[in-house]
Amino acid sequence: MERRVPPAKREVFPGVTLTVSVVGGYSIVRDGDYIGWIHASLGDRWNAYVRRPGTGGDLVGRFAQEEAVKAIVTAWDMQAVLPSGRRS
Repeated sequence: MERRVPPAKREVFPGVTLTVSVVGGYSIVRDGDYIGWIHASLGDRWNAYVRRPGTGGDLVGRFAQEEAVKAIVTAWDMQAVLPSGRRS
């Protein structure tokens, strides 16, 4: 059986990329802004965290990988201010 290492960076949705994290899992970057991260849970589930500047981040929940990314993007849009100081 052939096993492949996941790519170090890949676009999941337009403007949203997964980048292999140095601590395991993936960082979520949208249009150049680091907005959250995911790491493996049980089975095909991923723990999803939205970045909250000045904090350790907030757990959004456990989802399949693409749904985890969508949940982070949604949570970021609803509550976070971008590093540039503007609301997303």
